Parts: sequence; structure tokens; C-alpha cells
Amino acid sequence: MKIRMALFGMVCLASLFLFSHLAWAVDVSTGEDRPTSMQLMERAETIVYGEPGRGGLIERLNSIERELFGRDLPGSISERHAAILNFLEVGTLEQPSMLFRIGVAEWLIGEPAQPRRAAVSRVERLESDLDGTLQYGRPLAMRVERMLAVLVADRITSQEVIVPTATVLQVQFLEELGPATARAGNQVSLALVNDLVVDNVLVAPRGSLIDVAVESVRQPGRFGRPSNITFDYRSLIPLGPQRIPITAGEAARRAAEGAEGMIGAGAASLAGALILGPAGLLGGVFVRGNAVNIPQGTIMFVETSGHVRVFGYPVPESLRIEPQAAVQETTISAQPQRHVGGREVIKLPDEQQIVN
Repeated sequence: MKIRMALFGMVCLASLFLFSHLAWAVDVSTGEDRPTSMQLMERAETIVYGEPGRGGLIERLNSIERELFGRDLPGSISERHAAILNFLEVGTLEQPSMLFRIGVAEWLIGEPAQPRRAAVSRVERLESDLDGTLQYGRPLAMRVERMLAVLVADRITSQEVIVPTATVLQVQFLEELGPATARAGNQVSLALVNDLVVDNVLVAPRGSLIDVAVESVRQPGRFGRPSNITFDYRSLIPLGPQRIPITAGEAARRAAEGAEGMIGAGAASLAGALILGPAGLLGGVFVRGNAVNIPQGTIMFVETSGHVRVFGYPVPESLRIEPQAAVQETTISAQPQRHVGGREVIKLPDEQQIVN
């Protein structure tokens, strides 16, 4: 009954989005750079299924609504698209988005977030890990609520929190990168190594994606001229809809200097390059030497740019049995420590705490 009521609330929430003025990645309320109905449909299908579908627009719209809610939503095609995408990506404080909820479920079960996977695939993996039974035939929203009800007694809500400027983030390459394959404009596959938690609010679980692109590539040349790749640092993609701008600054450089011998052999050579090079990785220059590749799993550091207000998951008291084991926060001078459960914990110093 509790899960059915939650699903009913989600359907009502999606319906309310038909008349709301919430903005998401593209501003559908002002018409500025307004996407077409087909683009909106493809975006929603890619989030849910991992790829766009085929067939007529109405048929596909009905199909995704039944996949999510078990019923069709009212309204015009454009209103229904807006409702679905707001439900998937934006949400409200009291009713966070479905992607937010899936990310929390992955965190609760102890798995890294899987934002590169389709929502259906993420839910199936969670169901398999939780009780080995896939809930085929049920609306996806109900399946997510069922898992959350099993994992935690408290209702899933969001809370606004400020992420301080110069908060250092330890990130990891998900794929190998080198000058032979890198091209300007290509997305770089990077993910957060540790949970980012501020004031007991989970902002971004480990596995959250980092939006970084290749800015320029110089191939190795004659007479030992080194190869060179520079990056365009953009943002951390957290649980909530607000992105967190990132940069490569002094705080990240100092974190990298203190990382040699701490992170492990997999990052030792890169950490050394960071320290020895005049600009190094954190100055934007990644690859040194003749066609040196950055292997998958390599660690690097970035930092947040400016104080940013975001929505995160307020970790309930029931999940903070050992408080230090539940949070991982990182700043300029922070040093990691090992705690219960093998989580990396980096605590904000007093001068960096947020004062409202």
C-alpha cells in the first residue's frame, strides 16, 4: 500500500510538471534553443532504455509512460515530454527525480553509481543484487520505490546544501586516453572516486560522472617533441539537477602533490608527472613524453569553482552509526583516512564549514 501511494504521488508529480515552470537542461518554458518533440523523445528514451526507440512519436510516448508509471499522462505531446523529463531529471525537494532515487538506492546498497547505464538496466542490477528477483511487468517508478522501502525506513527527500569553492575531488579515468585516439571535443570518461558529502547531505556518490572534454591534442613530433593533450574542465554531475562547476586550480595541485605514495602504484607515475612538470595534468597538460597513454583507472584531482547551492540526499541518523564512515568530504588541506567499510573519508576543516 505504501509503495502504491508513493507511485500515485509520482504520477501526480509528473502531471503537475505539465503546468510547472521548472527549467532543466534546455529551457522549455522560454523557447530559447527549444528542442523538437523528436529530440525530447530521444532524450527520455536514452535515459530510460539507453538508446532512442523507433516508430511513431505517440506510440513511443505511450510506451515510455507505461514503462515508468503504468499509465498514460494527460496533456499535449510537448507537455507530456516536459513532464517525463522533469520527473526523470529534476524533481522537487519533497519528490526528488527518479535518477536521484536510483543513485541513492545504489549508494544505500553499497555500489558505485552507474550513470552511464540506462535506468532500466540500473534498476534490474539493483533488484538482482538486493533479492535476486526482477520485478518485470511493474512500472519502473514502483520498482524503484519498492527497493528504497526495503533499504531505508525514511522517505527519500532532498535538501539544499552549499558545496564550498576549492573543494578537491579525486576522480578516475574510466577508459584509456592517449594522443593517438583523442580528438578535440571528445568527452573524457571520468568518475568520482569517493562520495561527496557536505553537512551529512550526500551530494554525489562515488561513480558520479565528471564532465570534461578534450580541448586540444598535439601529436608527438620529431626530435622527441612531446605529445600534449589539454582539457576543458566543466562540471561534476551530482544527484540533483544542478551541475557543480569544476576547474584545475591550486587546491587540486596541492592535493596531487600529497597523493604520491597514498593512492597506490596505479597512479604513481601520473602523480610524479604532476609534481615534476611545470604545468602538468592540473594545468591542463595531460600527456608528457612521446605518445604516452593514460591508462584506465588513473587518478587525478580537480576542484569546485565557486560556492554552489545544490540538492542532495540528507543521510538519516539511522545510517550514521559511525558518522565518519558515512561521509567523504574533501578540501584544500584535507588528508584521507581509512574507516569502517573501507570508505575513504576526508573531513572538512573547521574554517571550511558552511555557516548560514
